[in-house]
Amino acid sequence: MTEPGKKKIRRLCTFKNEWLQLPDYQNWLIKASEDSGYCSICDVQFTVKFDSVKAVKHHAETKGHKIKVQGQVWCNASNKVSVKSNNAEEQRVCAAELLLTYHGVKHYHSYRSQDCGNKLYPSVFPDSKIASKIHCGMTKVEALIEAVLAPHSLKLAVQDIGSAPFSISVDAFNIGSMKLFPVVIQYFNKDKGICTSLLDFLEDADKTSEVIVKNLRSCLQNASLVQNKIVAYGERDFEENESGFVHLKQMLDLPNLVPTHCSTQIVHNTAKHGLRMLSYDVECLVLKVFSEVFALDENNGELKEFFDFMKTDYTEILRQVPKRFLALFTAIDKLLKNWPALKSYFVSKGEEDVNCTVWAFLSEYKDIASNDETITLPELYIYFVHNLMSQFTSTIKVLESNYLQVTELYATFNKLRREIQNRQEKGFYGYKVMQLLKKLHPNEQNTFIGDAQQTYMHMLRYLEKRFDFSENSFYKLCAPLSLDRPLELDKLCTLMTNLDIQVDVDELFTEVSVLNDALPILKGSIINAESEQEQQQHERHHQTGSSEVWVEFFKCCEAPNLLRIVQHVFAVPAINTFVERIVSVMKNLWADERNRLQTDLVKAELFVHFNYKMTCDEFAGFLQTGAAKELMAAAANCEMF
Repeated sequence: MTEPGKKKIRRLCTFKNEWLQLPDYQNWLIKASEDSGYCSICDVQFTVKFDSVKAVKHHAETKGHKIKVQGQVWCNASNKVSVKSNNAEEQRVCAAELLLTYHGVKHYHSYRSQDCGNKLYPSVFPDSKIASKIHCGMTKVEALIEAVLAPHSLKLAVQDIGSAPFSISVDAFNIGSMKLFPVVIQYFNKDKGICTSLLDFLEDADKTSEVIVKNLRSCLQNASLVQNKIVAYGERDFEENESGFVHLKQMLDLPNLVPTHCSTQIVHNTAKHGLRMLSYDVECLVLKVFSEVFALDENNGELKEFFDFMKTDYTEILRQVPKRFLALFTAIDKLLKNWPALKSYFVSKGEEDVNCTVWAFLSEYKDIASNDETITLPELYIYFVHNLMSQFTSTIKVLESNYLQVTELYATFNKLRREIQNRQEKGFYGYKVMQLLKKLHPNEQNTFIGDAQQTYMHMLRYLEKRFDFSENSFYKLCAPLSLDRPLELDKLCTLMTNLDIQVDVDELFTEVSVLNDALPILKGSIINAESEQEQQQHERHHQTGSSEVWVEFFKCCEAPNLLRIVQHVFAVPAINTFVERIVSVMKNLWADERNRLQTDLVKAELFVHFNYKMTCDEFAGFLQTGAAKELMAAAANCEMF
C-alpha cells in the first residue's frame, strides 16, 4: 500500500521592481503594493502573490487589455498623422454612436444585436447622412464603454461627491470560480438629496478582511477620495465579517466610523432564530407540503381533483425561500387557505404515502373527521407562526419602502421590539390562537405556551444583540433629523459630540430656529409637489422622506452648520438595497447568453448603468450641452475602432 502524496505547499510571491523595466510592461505596469500590481490603462489592480510574473502576463493577454492598448496606439497614430476635423456633422455622428451605445447598456442589449442594428440604420434611414456614417461595430462599442463612458461616469460621480463625507458598502458573491466585490458609496448632496454610486468592482480570490480593506484603500486612492471623511462601513453579512470594519477603522484612523448592517437581514435572522425554539418546525412543513404536491405532476393533478371533490377553490401552494425567511408568511398564508382540504387529502393517503414531517402535523387526524372545530397542538403552531410572521413582514415592508432613511431606522426597530415585548409580557399569541388554545388539553396548553415564550425571548435577545438600542446609539441620536417634530438644539449637540462634528454652535442655534419656523411650509410644499408629480412617479423612481425636506430647506436657506451635520448622518445607508441591485443587474448582464464577457467589460457596463442617472432621452440632451465636451472629445479619439 503506497503512502498518499504530500500536499504541495503554495509559495507566496512579492512584486519585483525589475518587472517595471520589461519592454512589454513598462508602459502600463505600476507597483500597487508588495503583493499586487496596477494597470494604468485598464485602471485595475491584480494580485501577484500566487503566480508572480505570470499574473502580469495573464493580465497583458486578456481581451480587454489588448483592446485598450490597441485603441491607445490607434488614437495616438491618428493624432500624429492628421488633424481631426470638428465639423457639426461629425459631432452629430459621434453623439449618435455614443447614444446608441448608452442605450444598449441601459437596456441590456447584446453586442451582436447592436452590431446588427448599426448596419441596418443606413437602410432604414436612407435619406439620413448621420445614419449612413454610423460605423459602430462590436469592437468599437466595447471601446466606447470601457475607455469613454465608464471612466467619465466615475469622474462625474467623484466630482459630485466633492468634499462631502460618504459611506462605503461592499458585497461579495461568486460567479463560477471568480469572487467579485462591488464597492458602493453613499453621500448627501444638498441639491439632489441622498445619492449612491458605484466606486469600483473588484475581483479577488482572497475574501479575507485584510485583503478586502487593502483593495478598498487602493480604489479610494485611485478615485482621490482618501482625504474625504468616511463615516460608515458595512457588508451584507456584517455579523460574519465584522473584522473588515475593524481593519478599515484602524488603517484609516477613523475612531467614529459607524458600522452599518443589512437591516432586512437583521429582521430575517431575528425571526429565524426565534422560531427554532418551537417543537414543530412550521418552515419545514411548508417545504415538505410543496414537495409532496409538486414533486410529481400526477400528484398535482390528483390534488386538484381532490379539491374539486371537496368543493374547495384551489389556491397555488408556495414554498418558502430559504434566503428570504420572511417569505414564510406568504407561504403559510397560502397553506392555511387550503388547509382543510389538504388535511383531508393527506389523511386519506395514509402515513406510508406521506412525508413524516407532514404526518407529524396530521397524525392525530387519522381516527377523527377533519372539520373547523377540530384542533391539534401541531396545528396550533401553524396559526401562531402565521400571526407572528405578519408582524415581521410589516416591518420588512417599511424597511424596503422608498421613503425610509437612516433617521427612521431606530423608530422602526424599536416598534418591532416593543411589539414582541408586549406579546411576551401579556401572553398574547394571536386572537385565533388564543381561542383555539382553550380547546386543548392543559398539558398541551403548557407545552405551547412554554415554546411561544421561549420564541419571544430568543427573538428579543437576538434583536437587541444585533441592533444598538442604547442611549448613545447612532441611530437614536440621529432620529431627530427625521423632522417629525421641531428640531432641538440640545439633541443636535449630543449628536455632534458623539460623532465629533465640528460646527459653530452659536450660528447653529440661528439655523435651527429658521428651520423650525419654515418646517410646516417646507412639508406642505413637498406634499403639493408630490401630488402634481404623481403620474411621473409611476414611470420613474421618486425618492420621498425627510431628506427631501432638507433639500428644500437648503435651496432657500444658507445653513452650513446644519448641512455639515446632515451630510454626515444621511451618508449612512439604512438598507443595502443599492448593493443588491448591482448584483441583480450584473446577473442580467452576465446571463448565459453573454457568458463570454470579460470582467473588465462587465465592470464598465455597471459603471455606465449606475453612475449615469439619466434616461436615454436625457442623455441625448446632455450630449448637446457644453458639459459633454470632454466626453465627446474622448469618443472622437476612438473613431479608428
